[in-house]
Amino acid sequence: MANNVPPSTGTLIRAAIVGYGLSGRVFHSPFLESDSNFELAAIVTGDDARRAQASGEHRNARIYQSFEELESSGESFDLIVLAGPPDTHRELALKALAMGAAVIVDKPFVASTEDAQLLIDAATVAGRPLMVFHNRRWDGDFVTIQSLIRSGRLGDVFHFESNFEHWSPTTTPGWKDQLPASRAGGVAWDLGSHLVDQALVLFGPTASVTSRLRTVREGGGNDDHAEIHIVHESGVVSRLLMSRLSDGHGPRFRLLGTRGSFISFGLDPQEPALDAGALPTDEGFGTVSPQNYGTLTEHTAGGSITSQIPTEPGDYAEFYRRVAAAVRGTGPEPVRPEEALDVVAVLELATRTPTNAN
Repeated sequence: MANNVPPSTGTLIRAAIVGYGLSGRVFHSPFLESDSNFELAAIVTGDDARRAQASGEHRNARIYQSFEELESSGESFDLIVLAGPPDTHRELALKALAMGAAVIVDKPFVASTEDAQLLIDAATVAGRPLMVFHNRRWDGDFVTIQSLIRSGRLGDVFHFESNFEHWSPTTTPGWKDQLPASRAGGVAWDLGSHLVDQALVLFGPTASVTSRLRTVREGGGNDDHAEIHIVHESGVVSRLLMSRLSDGHGPRFRLLGTRGSFISFGLDPQEPALDAGALPTDEGFGTVSPQNYGTLTEHTAGGSITSQIPTEPGDYAEFYRRVAAAVRGTGPEPVRPEEALDVVAVLELATRTPTNAN
């Protein structure tokens, strides 16, 4: 029976993770384990090797083979994290809400605005928070450019470039390479979810969206190199590029403003650190070395001035601190579901009516 009464401040939030691939293992379990607000009580995975790994790494968590086992276990959960493929999110989120749990849905959220609105409505009826894991709002470089824009040192920003590239020349049988875009597979939905969300946070709603999606690698079932161009209602143009076949990385961020420009290279260090076994409580976690700071060029009456801008520490743990407040009813969701719906709307348009899909 559903229980929509939030846990009290002094009570641990009992959490379950559904899926123990990269996302469940790297992006969720370390934060649930290291945050004193949570108890990682259960992990669900149908993969034998991953069940053994989860059991060894989280000895206090009960390991289940399927969501149905979790449902029928009789256990009560305050929070269920959906870390599996995006084509499972709609069904499992509805079931998790029916169990009385707050829900975190990994990105891509769902494959259509219709499904996104369905889940938002179901969460409203259930009276439980529905949160989408747009964790890269807490990338250090993204936090840095937010501060830089607010400072006014760039003037009025009119052009924004954001690139997320990696070198993966061989396709895999997993959803990222084989699930069709109509079911939220492909690089535009996967990496593009981050880039679109960041662009909307910075510059607001869209006036128009154009895109170019390509399948370059043999054996791929979806796009592996994509560009999305957004004209925002604010007048800013965002050019977003995401690729699985790029070893000549361009800038991570490039901003042009009426008073100057900013450029930075390299990805936030939190993911590789977590993948290597680091914990968010480790000293120096999320910090960027000075040689990787971005460069600001300011134009004044006396000429141009170039300076390095220290990158603020990244802090994915902030997402879960805000989750704890939302689950307890003492604060808003870290990412409002309506914001996640806006991301889906852009990606739905970009992948279903691309300018050129060849």
